[in-house]
Amino acid sequence: MPTPRTDRRRSRLIPPASLVGGLLLLGLSSCDDPEKEARLKWREEEASAKEIDLVKREQKLASERSAIEALQAQVAQREQQIEVLRAQLAEEIEKARRSRRELEIKQLRGAVPNIAAERAIVIDAQSSDVIFEKNADKRGPIASTQKLLTALVIVESGDLDATLTVEQSDTVCAPVRIGLKAGQQYTRRDLLTALLVKSSNDIAQALARDNAGSLEAFAAKMNERAKTLGLQNSFFVNPHGLPDEKKEQYSTARDLSQIARAVDKLPDIRAMVRQKTYKFTMPGSKQPVVLDNTNRVLRTNAYCDGMKTGFTEAAGHCLVCSGEKNGRRRIVIVLNDSSASVWKDAEALLEWALKA
Repeated sequence: MPTPRTDRRRSRLIPPASLVGGLLLLGLSSCDDPEKEARLKWREEEASAKEIDLVKREQKLASERSAIEALQAQVAQREQQIEVLRAQLAEEIEKARRSRRELEIKQLRGAVPNIAAERAIVIDAQSSDVIFEKNADKRGPIASTQKLLTALVIVESGDLDATLTVEQSDTVCAPVRIGLKAGQQYTRRDLLTALLVKSSNDIAQALARDNAGSLEAFAAKMNERAKTLGLQNSFFVNPHGLPDEKKEQYSTARDLSQIARAVDKLPDIRAMVRQKTYKFTMPGSKQPVVLDNTNRVLRTNAYCDGMKTGFTEAAGHCLVCSGEKNGRRRIVIVLNDSSASVWKDAEALLEWALKA
């Protein structure tokens, strides 16, 4: 049975029935207020209208954004078309400029010299542009002109002023030879200069063996260097260009022009191939041997400054000839020529190419 104290606490927690009824009457009276109900409905309708307007604005904005993006795409497309047209115009202008320049050059140079060489090419030493060619990609032996590649490998290996000791195997070769003897010592620079001036085959063998250990190993280095120059129609068996009984070696006028161009960039070789004579001192000799450069064009043409001769029965008379005039530098290659024509052919092409 609840105590009086508990009853008093419960009476404080439960509101009187009259208070509850009043609150209910108040709520009912507010819901029945027409003015308030109208205001509430107006606000709801206003909010709904604003929401609809906002949706319309968003739709319009999205439509405008799409239109802008479409215009941007059109502008970008037109810009690309303009760039294409600009490039085409520049190409046409360049073609016209080249055509005019070629016409001017043709007029300045005159007719191409009539040459007897079976294979030939003339290039610009700086740009490698071909100025003239004749059977330039026909393969065949190139005789001692391939000593330019030998020189390229030797110089790029470095240490030209180091001493080389001649071995007996170096002296065993066909003419032309300078007469090296086993045990003699020379600097690589002295031997290489004599090689490029006089084209001695025993010197080529001594330099190759000293560089790679054997002629076969040196030939492998020559072929590897040829590949790095991008040569596609060349294969070399020895450092001097003499015929080999077991393997055929060959190159083309175009490939040889790229070897000559690479050589032409090396100051050491440029200094060697331009010498009309070279005093070569052999150990024990009281007087140096004066070597005359085998390139006769050096003595007959004021603009010629190198490079290398060659001859075998299969290759005929060959000549790589370089020259410069008024800032224009040219390299001439003539292969499979005759003894009567090789010099005049090379000189005529050089003179012709240097006119413009």
